[in-house]
Amino acid sequence: MRFRLFSSLAVASISLSAVAGCTDAATTPAPQYGQGQYTPPGQYQAPGQYAPPGQVQPPNAYPPSGQYTPPGQYTPPAPTQPGLPLPTIPNTLPGGFPVPNDPINLVDLNYLRGDAAQVMIELVAALAPAAQARVQGIPLTSDPAVGEVNAYAGCDDQGLPLMAITDGLLQIEAYISQFKATDEIFGTRKLDAYLTYMAQKQQPNQPIVAPPPGLVDPTQNADARKVTRQHQLMDEQLGFVLGHELGHHHLGHTGCANGQSGQRGISSQDLGRALSRAVPLFNQPNEIAADVAGTNNVLSAGAKRQGYHWNEEGALMTLDFFARLEQLTPGSLIFGFTNTHPNPVFRRPFVLQAAASWRSTGGTGWQFPTLPNIFGG
Repeated sequence: MRFRLFSSLAVASISLSAVAGCTDAATTPAPQYGQGQYTPPGQYQAPGQYAPPGQVQPPNAYPPSGQYTPPGQYTPPAPTQPGLPLPTIPNTLPGGFPVPNDPINLVDLNYLRGDAAQVMIELVAALAPAAQARVQGIPLTSDPAVGEVNAYAGCDDQGLPLMAITDGLLQIEAYISQFKATDEIFGTRKLDAYLTYMAQKQQPNQPIVAPPPGLVDPTQNADARKVTRQHQLMDEQLGFVLGHELGHHHLGHTGCANGQSGQRGISSQDLGRALSRAVPLFNQPNEIAADVAGTNNVLSAGAKRQGYHWNEEGALMTLDFFARLEQLTPGSLIFGFTNTHPNPVFRRPFVLQAAASWRSTGGTGWQFPTLPNIFGG
């Protein structure tokens, strides 16, 4: 069985397969969704009802991701050598005071969509001027289709660039961030447990499974150090995924990103046609080039941030999770994320090499040769 690669879309964030092309079919703009207000830790209340998704605008009512630091004392160390995993954080750190109702703990989709939009702003700002000019103003859209887990870059019916991410992918990234942060702070194996549970329980075209009863320890879940860390990891994951999709655009893979973007309504028909062209045609050399570009982008953007600097760990976490899930569910559970992109195991070495090159060149990075656009557009 396979997850359907796309259906009844309504529009939301990133994308990992480059596509382009246009048709003459009429489109109906997707509705805008509202942005709820984000209050300081301890006061946040999850919305009772999510507004319909649509074109993502970074919210102004809560601090942007580059400034959001929940209270706590935890600052993870940076890697000492390129390509080496981050050291495990000892569980002897002093406990942080509780941060109840954190939006990543709650998997609040309105917050996650807005966070993705803010991360994309930082990524675009960190690009070289020529690349930045090509992608400035590309709208980020969201897809709430149940069971869809994917992200991609493409062109709409007017030949203008778009990017999209599904709510399903945002949800999975939030769970990865939560449990990885818990494991680092408390020396647990929560991420392994959730991945195993998901492999057993997740069904095609069904909502993303929540953690099993008893997996989440309320005290650990609300610990300020853990909450701080999960925001860092969430943004690093989004940075790689969105940086990859931006790479497809500014490297010329889609053929439609030429500085003519701007805010506009994007329909489910636009997204469906874009993804349908991507599925059978993804170009592996261009996918690698986009991974390299995305890694360079997230590291460059991270270097500009105050406090914690993004690195390649978010990319590796995302790729490792889907690689392991694919091993546990061979042929029975295929998300669009892995079905429309090269195998995550194959992609991992290129991310590591790109990160090492970025550091050894002082931020210039390794430029992977690309093939011409094969999609038209």
